[in-house]
Amino acid sequence: MPPKRPVASARASFAFLVAAPLIALLAGCHGAQALHPYFRTLQLPVVFAHRGGGGNEPEATVPTMLGTHTRNPAAIIEFDVHRSRDGTLVVIHDATVDRTTDGAGRVADMTLEDLKALDAGYCATPGEGNGTNFGNACRDGDPANYPFRGKGYQIPTLQEVLEALPDDTLISIEVKQSGIERQVAEELRASGRLARMIVGAEYDDIATRVKDALPEVPGYLPTGAAKCFALSAKGGWSYAACPLYEIFASPLSGAGLALDTRGIIDAAHSDGIAVVYWTINDEATMERLFVLGADGIYTDYPDMAFAVLERLRAAGTIK
Repeated sequence: MPPKRPVASARASFAFLVAAPLIALLAGCHGAQALHPYFRTLQLPVVFAHRGGGGNEPEATVPTMLGTHTRNPAAIIEFDVHRSRDGTLVVIHDATVDRTTDGAGRVADMTLEDLKALDAGYCATPGEGNGTNFGNACRDGDPANYPFRGKGYQIPTLQEVLEALPDDTLISIEVKQSGIERQVAEELRASGRLARMIVGAEYDDIATRVKDALPEVPGYLPTGAAKCFALSAKGGWSYAACPLYEIFASPLSGAGLALDTRGIIDAAHSDGIAVVYWTINDEATMERLFVLGADGIYTDYPDMAFAVLERLRAAGTIK
């Protein structure tokens, strides 16, 4: 493993970027580092089943995750965690239930009983967009377009997901809510499955607390750290000040910069960082990124991604 750098705050990251000219004089290039052991045990590139693979079935629900794992055992099942008002960790992407269910309100303001009473398949639109319609399109739409309504899909607890998924399942978790990091870490550690997990957060303060609680588990660069890395990579320097995590999970572009480039991938690999792009839902882009050398993608359609990988490997285009 590459040596760990201190995990700094987003504010510190940007402070160092302001002083870029001075840092550049001191920064040096170095050889490629090995990726985190998590990735060294897998066949790359990997496929993250975004929200459990919610393109064809209700996102972030146990049946969808189980179906994805059954069809594609190598998929990394990705989902997000919030906490209910009465202290239970639950699996749902948004801070509110409005987009995915027949209810409305903040997850943090609802009890587990309230959340369990909702229909988590209410707005699912199989094969359309990311698999879920939003707002009025769902509320006012033709019920015939929503085949999963009334089928028993629920918002699951984190414990229910961990108990349902087989022990060999690869899992990636995003901690969405501040203040729940320690509880998430304790529940995950108690599961005995940390060796097959990725745990991170979008926001730097949450990510820092997650890393403090689970230092052995790979995580992805949060917003501030990701910007620090991307700007330094584009500038052709290696800034020791950038907080170091194990995965650069990125859109194809940001802040006017193209991030889906060989230069970004090479710069990440020089620091032992895996590069994974999100959210990729078309075959042409999947193929381009796999051939480019990305270490993985997030997709709502993991079946499609594995079909692309199989085709590329059969043709000898990638290993």
